[in-house]
Amino acid sequence: MKYITKNGCKISELTLGTVQLGLPYGVNNSHGMPTYEESKAILQTALDSGIYSFDTARAYGKSEDVLGRFFSECDAEKTLITKVMFDNEPLNEIANSLFAQVKDSIKKMNLSTLPCVMLHREEYIDTYGAAIIDAMYELKKEGLVKNIGISFVDKKNIDRIMDKGCFDCIQIAQNIFDNNEIKSGQISRLADSDIAVFIRSVYLQGLFFMDTNALPIKIKSAKHALDKLHKIADEQNLSMSQLALSFMRDTDGIASLVLGCETPSQLLDSVANFSTPALSEKIRCAILEISEEIEPIVIKPWEWK
Repeated sequence: MKYITKNGCKISELTLGTVQLGLPYGVNNSHGMPTYEESKAILQTALDSGIYSFDTARAYGKSEDVLGRFFSECDAEKTLITKVMFDNEPLNEIANSLFAQVKDSIKKMNLSTLPCVMLHREEYIDTYGAAIIDAMYELKKEGLVKNIGISFVDKKNIDRIMDKGCFDCIQIAQNIFDNNEIKSGQISRLADSDIAVFIRSVYLQGLFFMDTNALPIKIKSAKHALDKLHKIADEQNLSMSQLALSFMRDTDGIASLVLGCETPSQLLDSVANFSTPALSEKIRCAILEISEEIEPIVIKPWEWK
C-alpha cells in the first residue's frame, strides 16, 4: 500500500473510514453496526493490508471508543484522523470547546497527540472566523495535534477558505457522479499547495452497487446514468467498485481515498481494487460525460431520506 507523509504522519492511499464501526450507516448497509469483535477483525485486516490512516469523528457514535480500545490492545503505527463539531457555542467559548473536544478524543483513542483533527464542516470558519483558526493553530503549538484541516460539505467555498494558507489537509466528497472539482482542476491546485486531499464518498454511500430498478424515490432519476455505468463496467470486465475506485485512484492530486466497510472481506476487496489497471482516457471521458446527466439531489445523500 502506497503512502505519503504529512507532518510526520503516514497517510496510506486507502484511509479506512470508521463511521460504520460506531453507527449503522449507508443507504445500502444491510449489516448494521458491527460488534466489537467484528470491528476488531476489520481493523486488523486494515493493518495487515498496509493501511496506516483511519478516519473517524466525534459525531460517529462509538467509533473513537472502538479505535481507542483496539489500538490499546494492538500497538501499531497509525494515523488517526478525527473531526470536531460545534452547536451554537458563543464566540468567546469556541476555543475552550475545541480544546475540550480534542482532549476528550485524545483520551478516548489513547493518544498523546492527535495526528490530525478537522473541522467537521466548513461553515464554522464563517461563523467563528479568526477565533476558530487561531484556536486550531494553538492546538498545533501546544503539541495536541500535528495536522489541522477541514471536511467540506458545501464545496463552493473551498478556494476562499483554503487560500487562507492555514490548513494542512482537506476532505471532500468526490466520485463518478460528483466530480466538478476534478474537471475544474481544483484538486490538483490544492495538492500543488501542499494540502493533503482526502476523498470520501467514492461509492456514493453504496449507490453504485444498488439495483437500478429499486432506487429510492428521490434518486430514481439516476437510473439511466447508472445503467450506462454498469454497461461500461461490463464491457471493461470490471465490477462497479473497481470502476468507481479506479476512476478516483488515478485522479492527480489525491492523497487518499476514505473507504468504509461492513466486513473484512469488503475491505480486502477494496484493497485488491487498488491494483486494478488504469482506465483509458476514453473511458474516463465517457464517465465524465455520463456524470453531466446527474441531478443535484443524487450527489447529496443527506437529502435522500
